[in-house]
Amino acid sequence: MVKADSVASNSPVVFHINGEKHSVDAGSKVDARTVLADYIRDVANLKGTKVMCREGGCGACTVTARVIDPATGSEVVKSVNSCLTPVLSCDGWDISTVESLGNKHEGYHVIQNRLVNFHGTQCGYCSPGMIMSAYSLLEAKKEIEMEDVEKNLDGNICRCTGYRPILDAFKSLAKDASSDLKQKCSDIEDCATCPIKQANGNGVCGGKARAVTQNSLKLSSGEEWVTASSLEGALSAAAQCNNNATGYRFVAGNTSTGIYKNEGPFQTFIDINGIPELKKTVVDDNGITIGGGATLTEVINLLQDASKTAGLEYGKKIVSHLERVANVSVRNNGTIAGNLMIKHAHQDFPSDVFVILEAIGATLKIASSKSKLFGIGKKIAVEESKPLSMTEFLATDMKGKLILSVHLSKLDGYHYRSFKITRRYQNAHAYVNAGFLLKVNKTDKTIEERPRIVYGGISSSFIHASEAEACLQGKSLLEEKTLQDVLQALEKEVKPEGGPLEAAPEYRIKLAKTLLYKTILEIVGEKGGDKLRSGATDIIRNTTKAQQVYDTNESETNLYKAVPKYEGAIQVSGEAEYTGDIPIQPNELFGVFVQSTVAVADIKDVDASEALKIPGVFRYITAKDVPGENNNMKFNFWPSKTIEPVFATEKVSYHGQALGLILATTKEVAERAAKVVKVTYENIQKPIVKIDEAIEKAKNEGTLVQNTFGTFSTKPAEDIKVAHTVSGTMRFGSQYHFYMETQTVVCHPREDGIDVHCCTQWIDHTQNTIATVLNIPTNSINMQVRRVGGGFGGKISRNTFVATACSVATWVTGRPCRVILDLETNMTMIGKRLPYRIPYEVGFDENGRIGSLKVDLICDTGYSVNDPDSFVALMHIQNVYKSAGWEVVTSYVPTNTAANTACRAPGSIKAVALLEWIMDSIAYTLKKDPIAVRQANFISTGDPLIFGAPTYERVNLIPEMIENMKTESDYEARLAAVEKFNQENRWKKRGMSVVPVRYPIDYFATNLPASVAIYHMDGYVAVSHAGIEMGQGLNTKASVKVLQTVAHALQVPMDRIKIKPTNNFIGCNAFPSGGSIASEIVCYSVMRACEEIRENLRPILEKLENPSWEKLIADAHAAKVKLTATYTPTAKDDIKGYDVWVLNVTEVEIDALTGEYKIIRTDIYEDVGKSMSPGVDIGQIEGGYMMGQGFWTTEKIIHDEETGKLLTSGTWDYKPPECKDVPEDFRITLLRNTPNPHGVLRSKATGEPSVDSAFAVILAMRNAIAAARADIGVTDWFDMECPVSPEDIAQLCLTAESHLTLQ
Repeated sequence: MVKADSVASNSPVVFHINGEKHSVDAGSKVDARTVLADYIRDVANLKGTKVMCREGGCGACTVTARVIDPATGSEVVKSVNSCLTPVLSCDGWDISTVESLGNKHEGYHVIQNRLVNFHGTQCGYCSPGMIMSAYSLLEAKKEIEMEDVEKNLDGNICRCTGYRPILDAFKSLAKDASSDLKQKCSDIEDCATCPIKQANGNGVCGGKARAVTQNSLKLSSGEEWVTASSLEGALSAAAQCNNNATGYRFVAGNTSTGIYKNEGPFQTFIDINGIPELKKTVVDDNGITIGGGATLTEVINLLQDASKTAGLEYGKKIVSHLERVANVSVRNNGTIAGNLMIKHAHQDFPSDVFVILEAIGATLKIASSKSKLFGIGKKIAVEESKPLSMTEFLATDMKGKLILSVHLSKLDGYHYRSFKITRRYQNAHAYVNAGFLLKVNKTDKTIEERPRIVYGGISSSFIHASEAEACLQGKSLLEEKTLQDVLQALEKEVKPEGGPLEAAPEYRIKLAKTLLYKTILEIVGEKGGDKLRSGATDIIRNTTKAQQVYDTNESETNLYKAVPKYEGAIQVSGEAEYTGDIPIQPNELFGVFVQSTVAVADIKDVDASEALKIPGVFRYITAKDVPGENNNMKFNFWPSKTIEPVFATEKVSYHGQALGLILATTKEVAERAAKVVKVTYENIQKPIVKIDEAIEKAKNEGTLVQNTFGTFSTKPAEDIKVAHTVSGTMRFGSQYHFYMETQTVVCHPREDGIDVHCCTQWIDHTQNTIATVLNIPTNSINMQVRRVGGGFGGKISRNTFVATACSVATWVTGRPCRVILDLETNMTMIGKRLPYRIPYEVGFDENGRIGSLKVDLICDTGYSVNDPDSFVALMHIQNVYKSAGWEVVTSYVPTNTAANTACRAPGSIKAVALLEWIMDSIAYTLKKDPIAVRQANFISTGDPLIFGAPTYERVNLIPEMIENMKTESDYEARLAAVEKFNQENRWKKRGMSVVPVRYPIDYFATNLPASVAIYHMDGYVAVSHAGIEMGQGLNTKASVKVLQTVAHALQVPMDRIKIKPTNNFIGCNAFPSGGSIASEIVCYSVMRACEEIRENLRPILEKLENPSWEKLIADAHAAKVKLTATYTPTAKDDIKGYDVWVLNVTEVEIDALTGEYKIIRTDIYEDVGKSMSPGVDIGQIEGGYMMGQGFWTTEKIIHDEETGKLLTSGTWDYKPPECKDVPEDFRITLLRNTPNPHGVLRSKATGEPSVDSAFAVILAMRNAIAAARADIGVTDWFDMECPVSPEDIAQLCLTAESHLTLQ
């Protein structure tokens, strides 16, 4: 160990990436805030590592690190979030990125092979992070189990796949892998699509990690980075900063910067990761002493082992709780002391670590300096404090001090229990967390000493429920009076602080009671009531399993086979290039938006002078720099009604609107400069951010009747006599698209105009808008899109908001420019799914047949009314039912939020939900089987349609699908089991539901051309088309089409086919890739182009006897045969529409006390025609379902009602589903023998229908909640506002204090 008086000064920080040495010295263009992800991408030029959230919440940036434990000297392998890790803290690290595992030249690692061949990659943007998380697990643990995989991916988000294929791929490597998974493995080991790497197949072997030494590095930014290898060195550096009155920060995991992003400024950063004293752990007769620098992962491992020791058994429960703190990669780097210091600095932070430690009576010791001779290189005396309680620690001035250790005592005769109640099960902070420690007499259940009752999430000052503690002391838990008294005490003392992001105070009060109640039920055990015992346990989440059923194709052609994704291998190796991966040019500028900080106001003045003084800032771009029209939406599907400016000028219309663009030589400089641009507003008004307010305003102003697509109606049925009427209002929230690649644009000036690289779904829209904004001809714009990292509709019209700004910057500067939105800017500036309010009134007869229905489909468009989708909702509202006596009004209202836009299954997800809700309400009213009510209303051939053709002339497949489902899913038996479960359990309830979907596919536009070329030298094939590959497998299907139509009997291998990037030459005037039809139209265009080439080859083929492919092409070329073809569908093609049929059966379980839930099983039956690529189609179905499930449950958009600011603007508060949200039993069946005579090669679209079917989750939850309400005698129908959270479930269960009993 290097002593404090022997210090290296200004020595470089040295580490290895993929075996290559990297050195950062004082002259490097690196500052203390430069994170490893940016260094990997921009300096090491390894683009496989992705960046999205910069919060440690998405996992795209995950890499593997090998580091030396300073206490033991052993090597530790762990996954880390490179977006949070300062590159200067990597001294001595050996880092592996996805590039180290394998590539197309050397072959692929087995993990990469499995992910590709299990169809676990779609858009591919999350894939490198997934791979490195799995690789880190395997390297650290060597032998894994399936449950390890699900726990390990708690920090990796995938919006495309629905997680199931990713989980299966990695579980196949587990020692307890199921026989089904093992069989899949045996089928793919030699797959040529992703051949396994033969040599060095385990990635970088390591061995380059080393221990750190004391160092002080003066940076060119003026900051100082101190690497401490001893406690003395760290405290000396801190003391010197205090003496000099300069700000400093201790750095360990640095994970808090993902939450609290604007702390500082700090002049000195003191890295304490290499201090042995802070890593030391001891387990002895007195308990456990944990070094303050121990990571949460190390604490978990320590407690897991220590829990086998008498008196430390409670460690196992702590482990279960800690495994839900943040995620694996955060826990790998974040320390126990760091978590406590976040709580110290932000006492409203709901620290699970603090609650646990305070509940068990843990103590900590603090290290500080006694010496007055401060500074690096000085010997100092370290003072160790007496043991402090957690509450004493909160009151301690920690300036110049470090948490040395935490001590956990042995606890004999105590009962410990802790809880964490969250919106999402994994990687989410708590609504309320709690810890309870009670010394209980085993015989009479008397509390023998004052218990410890600790809560988090109530208020910044509330820790102990002191009155409740006093109430329980000396009392027996077997007495009802004891229970009621302590609940009354909690009622009096629990006073939650409010806030728009917090759960409602009444819910948090309820949780304070029910969590203690659950603990008491656990203690009394069998002495409590039989039906009440379910309240003692948590919702148990089992390891997921899945099943996929589809027709197999035994022929040699790849058509109709589950072939791996065309781009899968290069996605899992990091070789796939996305827009942000395009190499940076030497004189390139980086753009960062300046956004409005109010929602509705006049702009009085904008002052960028301070920003322009910052070294590296080049220019501030505003509306004055726009050469043409300052309008992002002049060009659209239909005539735009609202001007949506590139940069706001006189007025702002929503919080987060773009005012200008700072251009600088680096992204970091641009970000810093954007924050100091001063904007003065006047006439600031309170915004309207809720649809109800907007509707009321529109009614008062008389604009609601103007903002409509019209009223649509059908004639009543004479044979239906309305006997009952039900009315209500359904409210649906918004949803962020959560594409993993944020809006990204790179522009280069060119001799003929401008090159634009962007992640758009609609290249024509982006081109036309840029031409309008720059006032140049459209043929001056050269556009190319290789692939998009997820779109889901959010990059159809909204990408132009970034593309136009970036193109203006390039046009006026003459320099390459790049704009990559960070997650917060993307969420605040760009619109989302449209919220809805739908009042309805339905009349029906005694059999449940609907005789009348009045509906107002009202959507919230945001500040612009350019992208309403209530008209699309109208197209889907009839679903699978007759429409006798219907009247549907389609309207829209603006609010002061970002302009909303299409999102996967736009409009239809709410329209289908409305009808399914109505069907269940009718069944509830008539006390009939919900399936029977649906069957009474099923549409038949010849029935009237509310929209489109006068009558329905297709065949409804749902009746037959339901009958098959009942057999295949064991429906009746499971329904009976649910009823039995509910009768036997008071506090756990289950529910089932069935949702049918008819998703009409109509080719409202077909202009997606394709071009096919065969090169004469070797016969290889190139395809370019106007579709945008964004994860839906469009290129996979297109390549299969080429194979089937060009080669048919000649069997040209898929590896002879290359899909070229989409561009605006081949894709001239192309329609957007959306609405689930792009893959089919592109495939149709490819097929027709191939047919032309095939006809061209026919005369040559007839002259040759069984020629090789190369011979055929060579002879054709010699004969001057045309080997290229382009095809664009037109009206003459008469491509017919069709219906996609889906049936979803979902079973859920809820905890009526807390509102927590899980999806027990989901069966989805979908008619996909004859699937061209079952692996791709199943992935689309699963991913669509999970996105729908997220919309209905975990994903909630919240704005500040006073300022209009989006509050859910990052992964801390916005929660798309993660892998533990997947149904425990997830089954997908593609209907057999249902070829589509109107589809391309008899197939059907799959991208969006399953999204609509996910409403089954809500209906199943409603049934479970209804069972809980029935137990207290409440049987009336109730409404549910979506999304539905644990808070909503608990409140709807109507559990009152009086219901909490022991018997």
